[in-house]
Amino acid sequence: MMSTHTSSRRAGLVALVACALGLPAGTAVRASDQAIAVTRFQATIRPSTSLRVSDHLLVIDPRPDGFDGPVVAGSIDFRAAARTASGGEVVLTVEPLTSIDALGGGAADAPTTIGFQGSGIGAQDGVLREGRPETVARWAGSGLHTGRVTFVVRGPLTPQGASVPLRFLLTAP
Repeated sequence: MMSTHTSSRRAGLVALVACALGLPAGTAVRASDQAIAVTRFQATIRPSTSLRVSDHLLVIDPRPDGFDGPVVAGSIDFRAAARTASGGEVVLTVEPLTSIDALGGGAADAPTTIGFQGSGIGAQDGVLREGRPETVARWAGSGLHTGRVTFVVRGPLTPQGASVPLRFLLTAP
């Protein structure tokens, strides 16, 4: 009677002989036999932007009685992400969607203005103007930028306060 060990050894030897007989004479398998293919491609990456702001409405509370100084109207936080070409410029703008002159309630002594102060990398200060976007922040290259825009009202203001809708726009021209 044949042991299991002997029969498995014999089966392995038979398989080895079968493989050796199956290869044509002079043919050897080499580890260095491989195929190499080179593929070239060109990718065009278009600029893209993503903007989140904490609010689109600037709510201005009424001034305290007898106070004529500047009033902090509030702050709006932004989170701006952009993908640009290498070193491409990114610009964040804000534009009032209502008349700023109407905030004064018809007072003719001085104009009402809304200034803004930016904080964060690339943030700028400026003054809102009707029908015209103003630059809030500017930087070069792709990435994520966060900041805050604080608005200050100077000049006359209606006794009940006011609301100013704002349009923020992030571009990577």
